[in-house]
Amino acid sequence: MVQLDCIEKRLVSFYKRYGKFISRHPIPFLIVPVLITIALGCGMIYLKKQTDVEELFTPTNGRAKDERDVVEDVFIHDNNVTVNRLTTLGRYGRMILVAKDGGNVLKEEIISEVYTLIEIVQNISVTDSQGVVKFDDICLQWLGECQTDGFVYTFPKGSSMREKNVTYPVYEDVFIGSLFGGVELKGNTDVISTAAAIQLIFYLRIDDVTADKWEDAFLETLESYDGNLVEVYRYTSRSLELELEHASDSVFTSFTIAFTIIINFAIWSSIRLDNVQNKPWLALMGVVSAGFAVVSAFGFLMYCRVPFIDIVATTPILILSIGVDDMFIMIASWRKTNIRGKVEERMGEAMSEAALSITITSVTDALAFGVGVLAVFPSVRIFCAYTGLAVLFDYLYQVTFFAACMAISGKRERANRHYGTCLRVKPEDDSPNKCYAICCSGGPSRKTSGKTREESPHAVMVFFRDFFGPFITHSVTKAAVIITYLAYVGLSIWGILNLQQGLQLQNLALDDSYVKPFYDLEEQYFKTYGPVVFVVFPEELNSLEPAVNEDLLSTLAVFENSEYTYEENLTDCWLRSFIGYLNVRNISDDSDTDTLLHVLRYEFLANPSFEYFSLDVTFGDDGVIIASRCLVITKDINTTNRERDMMSDMREKADQSKYDITVYHPAFIFFDQYTAVLPNTLQNLGIALAAMMLVSLIFIPQPICSVWVVLCILSIEAGVVGFMSHWDVNLDSISMINIILCIGFSVDFSAHIAYTFTVSDGVSKNARIIKTLFTLGMPILQGALSTLFGISVLSMSNGYIFRIFFKTLFLVIVFGLLHSMFFLPVILTFLGGSAKSGAVADTVPKEESSTEKSSNMHINHAYNNRE
Repeated sequence: MVQLDCIEKRLVSFYKRYGKFISRHPIPFLIVPVLITIALGCGMIYLKKQTDVEELFTPTNGRAKDERDVVEDVFIHDNNVTVNRLTTLGRYGRMILVAKDGGNVLKEEIISEVYTLIEIVQNISVTDSQGVVKFDDICLQWLGECQTDGFVYTFPKGSSMREKNVTYPVYEDVFIGSLFGGVELKGNTDVISTAAAIQLIFYLRIDDVTADKWEDAFLETLESYDGNLVEVYRYTSRSLELELEHASDSVFTSFTIAFTIIINFAIWSSIRLDNVQNKPWLALMGVVSAGFAVVSAFGFLMYCRVPFIDIVATTPILILSIGVDDMFIMIASWRKTNIRGKVEERMGEAMSEAALSITITSVTDALAFGVGVLAVFPSVRIFCAYTGLAVLFDYLYQVTFFAACMAISGKRERANRHYGTCLRVKPEDDSPNKCYAICCSGGPSRKTSGKTREESPHAVMVFFRDFFGPFITHSVTKAAVIITYLAYVGLSIWGILNLQQGLQLQNLALDDSYVKPFYDLEEQYFKTYGPVVFVVFPEELNSLEPAVNEDLLSTLAVFENSEYTYEENLTDCWLRSFIGYLNVRNISDDSDTDTLLHVLRYEFLANPSFEYFSLDVTFGDDGVIIASRCLVITKDINTTNRERDMMSDMREKADQSKYDITVYHPAFIFFDQYTAVLPNTLQNLGIALAAMMLVSLIFIPQPICSVWVVLCILSIEAGVVGFMSHWDVNLDSISMINIILCIGFSVDFSAHIAYTFTVSDGVSKNARIIKTLFTLGMPILQGALSTLFGISVLSMSNGYIFRIFFKTLFLVIVFGLLHSMFFLPVILTFLGGSAKSGAVADTVPKEESSTEKSSNMHINHAYNNRE
C-alpha cells in the first residue's frame, strides 16, 4: 500500500523536539500569548455592529442590484415620486388593523376609529436641528401632497359602506388590493361585502436620523394605543435591524450558561481519584487558551474595522468547543506516555502524537472557514472571517500556552506534588490513614514495576478497549451498522430533495417580537396581490410608431400572461393610457413622431390625471424617449418558493425577448438570495472538500484513509442538510453559515480516528480499531458531550438564528459521533489499508530500559526526601 508519510514523519519529529524544548522553557510560552492577547484585545474598543438587512443577507453579486442601477440611471429618483415607483423599499411606518371581535373592519364605527389612528400618527412629532417635525413635514410627496394608500380616498371622513359600492381590487382607477385584506365580495360582483383587515402605510421622504426618530416614535405610539374596536399591529422599515440588535442581546444569559456548562464539564471530566495525576487546573487552562483565541481574533479584526454581526456571537462557543476537544486530545496523549519518564521525554512523546492530530483538524477547520470568506453573502463572509481566524489563534495558543501549562503540570507530577496544594505527597499504598489516602495521596507506587509506562487508564477508556471495541468489530454489529448507514443515507437524500430555500425575513426577529404577528397577518391577508414589477423598455421600443407600439404591448403581454401576474386590466402602463388619450382627442396614432412626442410631453403628461406617468417616461436631450416602463402586478406570492419562481420567470421572459428588457422590484434584492444560496453552498462545499482531501493526503500517511475522511465529511454534511429539512430548517444564509461550520466539526471527528488508525499497529484491522477507540474514544466523546451540553440551552432560545445554530450543531455532533464511533471504524476494518510502517506495536516494552530504571530511582529518591 502506498504511503505518503514524508511530511508526517518530519512533523512528528519536529513536534517531538518542540515538546522537549517547551518542557525546558515553558515560561516564555506562557507570557507571550498573554501579551499578544492583551495587545490584540484592545482592538475591541473599535467594535462596530452591522444590522443592515440588505447589506448582510443579500448576495453582493445579486442581479437585482444591477437592475436597480439600470432603473435609477434612466428614471427620475427623488422625493417627488409615487409609492409604487420607488426603487427601494423606502422609509415608512406600517400598521395592520383587525377587528377585536374578528369580524368586518368596514363597519362605520371601526372606520371612525381608523381615522382617529390616522390623526394620531399624523400628529407624531420629533425634534431635529430644524425644530419640531411632524409627519406632514417629512412625508413622501407627489406634486406637493403626502402619498396616501387610498383609504382616505376610498372612505372620505364621515362616509360608510352603506353610502357606496367599493369595487375591489380597483376602485375608481385606484388600486386598493394592498389596502384591504380578507375581502369577501357581494355575489358575483366585484363589490366589497366585508374585509378582515386594513393596512395603512405612512411613507417618509427622508432617510436620516430624523426618520429614525419618527419611526421609533411611531412604534412607541402604536404600542401604547389601546383601541376600543381594533387591534393594531405595527412595523417600520427599521424593525428588522432593531430586532437583530435585540436578538444578540437577548441570548447573553443563554451563552453565559452554555460557557459555564462547557467549562465545568471540561474540568470535572478531567478529575481523577489520584491527587497527583488529577488535572482540573490544566483543563481550566485549556478553556482559558480558547478564550485567548477568541479575544485575539475579535480584537485583530476589529482593528481592521471588520463589523460585528449577531451570528458572530456564536463563535466563542464554537472555539471553546474546538479548544476543549484539542485539550482532551493532548491530555489523552500525555496519559499514554511513560509515567516514570522525564517531563522532557513525556512532552516530546505527547506533542509528537497530539500536536499533529490537532494540526490536521485546525488546518482543515481554518480552510473550511477560509472558503466561507469567498461566499457572496456578507453575513457568511464576516462570520467565517471571525471564526476562521479564531481557529488559527486557538491552534497557536494550544501548542504554546496550553503546551507550556501541560509541561508545568508534568513537572508537578514528576515531583509527586498534590494538584491543589502543590506539596509533595505519598502514593496511596504509603498513606498513613484512609483520610490521607483519599485527600492527599497520589502518583505511582514505588512498588509498581518499572515496566509501567502509562497512567492507569480511565474507566471510560477501559470501556472502549474491553467492551465497545470488541462489540463494534463483531461481524453481526458490522452488518447492523451497514444497514443503519444505508437507512441514514436514504433519509438524508429524501430530506435534501425536499429542502426549502430562502430566508424569511421575519425569522430575523425574536419569537415574542411585535414583528412576528405583523408578518403573520400580512401573509394571511395581503399576499393575494404581490410586488408591482417594473418592466423597462429600451429606446428602440419607444419611437411611438404604430408597429413599434404594438411590439411594445405584445412584449408587455408576455409578462401579463405569466402564471405569476394578473392580466392587463391591473397593469399600469403609460402607453395604453396614451393611446386611449389619443383616441379621445381624435388624434391618429399614425401621426408623425414629432407630433406624437409633443402631445405626449406637453399635453398628456401635463394633464393632472396622467401626470404620474411622467415618472415612467424618460426623454433624452433631443426630445426622444430613451426609456419607459410599465408596472405589472403579481399574484399569490405567499411562499419563498413562489417569490423565487416569480422573479426567475420574469427574468427568463426578459432574457428571451429580442429586446433589452429589464424587470425589477425592490424586493428582488432580497429574492436574489433564493437563487444564490444553493449554488454558492455547493460551490463552497466543493472547494472545501477538495481542500480537505489535499490536507488529508499531506498529513495522513495512508491515502485510502484520506479518502475515507473526505467521504465521511461529505456523508455528515449530507446528513445535516437532509435532516435540516426534516427539522423545518430552510437553506438560507444563516443555515449556510452553519453548514460551513459543520465541515470543520466533521473533520475533527473523522480525521482523529483515521490518523490514529493509520499510525497504530496490530495483528489485524480489528485490533487497530480497538486500539484507536481506546486512545480516542474518550476524548472524542468528551469533546462532543461538552459541546452538546453547552449548546443545549440554545434549544430554548426565542431567536431563529440561535435555534438554527443549535439544530445544525446538534446534528453535526450526533452524526459526527455516529461516523467516528460506528460508521468509520466499521469501514476501516474492511478498507482501512495496512498500518504505517514503523508504527509501535505495543506501548508496554518487554524490558525496562536503563532510562526507566534511573527514572524509578529518581522517583524513589523523591519519596524519601518529601517536604
